[in-house]
Amino acid sequence: MITEKDYEVLFYITPKKYRLTALDQETYDPKRMDNFSKEEALGEKLIKCSHNEFVEAIIKIFKNKYANAWGVWTKTVNHDGKTDLDSPVRTDFKKLFFDFKDGVENVFGGDDEYLDSLFIEFDISVNGLVNTVKTALQGKSFTESTNNGKTIFEVNNSPILKIETTPTTFHMFIDKDSFIDYGT
Repeated sequence: MITEKDYEVLFYITPKKYRLTALDQETYDPKRMDNFSKEEALGEKLIKCSHNEFVEAIIKIFKNKYANAWGVWTKTVNHDGKTDLDSPVRTDFKKLFFDFKDGVENVFGGDDEYLDSLFIEFDISVNGLVNTVKTALQGKSFTESTNNGKTIFEVNNSPILKIETTPTTFHMFIDKDSFIDYGT
């Protein structure tokens, strides 16, 4: 089971003095290695859990506060630097795509990327996916509708704008204005 304690590392803000602002930086955040280990442990849980537990964890990670999505992306996706293509670490996912977009400002006033959406295509139909979404959204106000076989959840007062599900897909959309610069 993935708990809040497992993903609290995704809300760690690296102090400005430890952020990589120059190639010759010699002072590093003393929490860097501990945080890396915590992200690794979270990644292992995300790779081994059920489809429903993965979805529930992703929703809980983002429903109250924009999280450091890089901490999840780097642990669940294999990125090919030559082709710039991603493939899921989990073999039971056909597709796992983190859509990062430019258009936010970091604390130094520079351009940065934010997670715009996350899309998962499962290798099989996932039983109970709609109920998993409802359970994970508990405590938030949301509306639920159905259109062309897709269940759509519109979420209020959350970094999550909308979630769309089918029996084999999960697509979560993030509010750009909820971005927090964690300084990774």
